[in-house]
Amino acid sequence: MTTATPHIPAPVPSISFADQAYNPRLQINIAQQGFEHATEAQCHALPVALAGKDLLMSADTGSGKTLAYVIPALNKILNTKAVGFSTRCLILVPTRELAHQVLSLTNKLIKGTKVKAALILGGEDYHYQQALLRKNPDIVVATPGRFMEHQRKNQTDTKHLELLVIDEADRMLELGFCEDVEMIAGACNPKRQTLFYSATLHSPKVQEMAQVLLKEPVDIRLNDATQVQENIKQMVVVCDEIEHKKRVLAWLLAHEPAKKHLIFCNSRKLSEELANFLKSHSVNAVALHGELPQDLRNDITRQYRQHSFNTLVATEVAARGLDIDGVELVINFDMARNLDDYLHRTGRTGRAGAQGKAINLVNISERGLLLSVEKAQGKALERMVIKGHEAKEHRDAVSAAKQTPKPKAKPPTPKSRKEAAEERQAQTNAASIWGDGNMPFGKKKS
Repeated sequence: MTTATPHIPAPVPSISFADQAYNPRLQINIAQQGFEHATEAQCHALPVALAGKDLLMSADTGSGKTLAYVIPALNKILNTKAVGFSTRCLILVPTRELAHQVLSLTNKLIKGTKVKAALILGGEDYHYQQALLRKNPDIVVATPGRFMEHQRKNQTDTKHLELLVIDEADRMLELGFCEDVEMIAGACNPKRQTLFYSATLHSPKVQEMAQVLLKEPVDIRLNDATQVQENIKQMVVVCDEIEHKKRVLAWLLAHEPAKKHLIFCNSRKLSEELANFLKSHSVNAVALHGELPQDLRNDITRQYRQHSFNTLVATEVAARGLDIDGVELVINFDMARNLDDYLHRTGRTGRAGAQGKAINLVNISERGLLLSVEKAQGKALERMVIKGHEAKEHRDAVSAAKQTPKPKAKPPTPKSRKEAAEERQAQTNAASIWGDGNMPFGKKKS
């Protein structure tokens, strides 16, 4: 199995969903969800997927990849007759949050049809999932670990699978799911179509996985794996210790208007600490991290999406797959540990071409992480100086270069003997009137 030679694709015609020859019911559902014109990623991916070809694609987060594979899957299921009773489409995603979002979109687009979709993921009732799989749903959205559990016990049927979708393959690698994905694919119909999506494709292991799973794919690279989208403004606030960062964070939330704020940090404990700190500053903030029960995580995500609160403090669990409109400001309270995580965090804003802003609070211990981001992008990120909240201990070269040097004080002009004598006489006269400072006013020396 081979992958195609990577290339930058030529521009393709724009797609109006109303003009496409999709299944009539699917066409109605697409219109009811307000989808009118395809994004650039969808314009490239949809014709390939609808033609039944394998696809290897990298595109920015928020570019609409989910719709680019759900539409072809549903169109095929609605327009063709199944062979046997197998699941017809299997969508593998790395996180539970993303799985719920994919299922939510799928359910909206199968409204009024007989197509059945099931969600198979860890953290939820295993026996209920067994019952779902016994009904051979047309579409299964799953995380690899839990699907493998069912597959080992012969509770899955992918013998006649028609379409396998691998979404966010780079995240699969980070979470250690590559072997599971390959084993799941190995049990699927070898004649299936495979769509393989990843925000970045520079990892040798991701490329190796693609080579194993795909057959003569169309290779579409729409992004530079090291770059942030141009519509996202990136800034840096140089900080000292954590308490200084907290003061800066409170100032930013008070002075940077945004429909939704998304704050990232690197630990569960800190996410909860920051949420409580912000609440004490009258900010309705909620923490989201991987140690919360799955149903609570789902509820927090739903409330955030519905504007019940507008400030989410999250660990890396929310960096991938959290597709929520209206996040206008991302704040990295802790710098991301690597470039890929930085790109995914930053990509939570500026979705679908909207304007976004990402502000990084960087102390001296994170300087190396910032430099790696700047080196990858070939430029220094803009420094933001907040009057009254400047760092006292940490200075960086970019900030120092932008500071206007203070003019040197001019040395005093030497006085002539006459001027010096006159000054001494004036001081003597003043002391005789106001006292010499050694005694309280109104008292004379004895």
